Amino acid sequence: MGKTFVGLGIAYAVASGGNFLNWPASTPRRVLYIDGEMPAATMQARIAAIVQSTEKEPPDPDYFRLITPDLQKTGIPDLATKDGQMMIEDHLANVDLVIIDNLSTLVRSGKENEAESWLPVQDWALRLRRRGISVLFIHHAGKGGQQRGTSRREDVLDTVISLKRPADYVATQGARFEVHFEKSRGFAGDDAKPFEAMLQMEGGQ
Repeated sequence: MGKTFVGLGIAYAVASGGNFLNWPASTPRRVLYIDGEMPAATMQARIAAIVQSTEKEPPDPDYFRLITPDLQKTGIPDLATKDGQMMIEDHLANVDLVIIDNLSTLVRSGKENEAESWLPVQDWALRLRRRGISVLFIHHAGKGGQQRGTSRREDVLDTVISLKRPADYVATQGARFEVHFEKSRGFAGDDAKPFEAMLQMEGGQ
C-alpha cells in the first residue's frame, strides 16, 4: 500500500523543513524513525529516492535518525515494555518527532485485540507528548480495512490516517492510494478531505 514510503516521506519533510503530499513543514525538526521490519538496504534505497525527489535537505545529518533491525546486535526492543522503551531513551535527545514503523513488529507484548495490552504504549506516548515529542504510529489494516486489533489505540490520537486503494486501482500502478482522515482533532473542512496520491520513483513524488 505504501505505508513505509509515506512514513519516510513525512520523516524527511519534517527533518528538512520541506513538503510531502499536501503537508508542508514550516521549519526543520529532528526526527527519529524506528523501523522494525524492512531490510537496511531497502530502507537506504527508499531514503535515497526521497532525497533525489526534493531540493530540501536537513540542516544537519542528526535531524534524521534511523534505527533499523539489520544494524542491531540484539534486534529491536519490544516497545510495549519499560525495558524496551528505556533502550530507546538515549536516542530521543532533542528529538521532536518519533515514527514507529510498525506496531506489529515493534509492540510485541500482550494481545493485539485486548485494550489493556495497549496501555503501556499509550502511557509511553503520553509521556513523550508531555516532553514535546510527537509520535506517529504506523500500523497494518485488517481484512475489513480498519486498523488491526483494539480500537483503544485511537483514544488519545489527534489524527488517524487510512490509506485505501482507489476503486479503479490496478497492480501495475504500484503505490497508488487514497488518503482518508478517520480522525481529525484540530482541523476540519478542506484540510480533512480525502485525496489521492501515487508514488513515482523518477521525477519526484
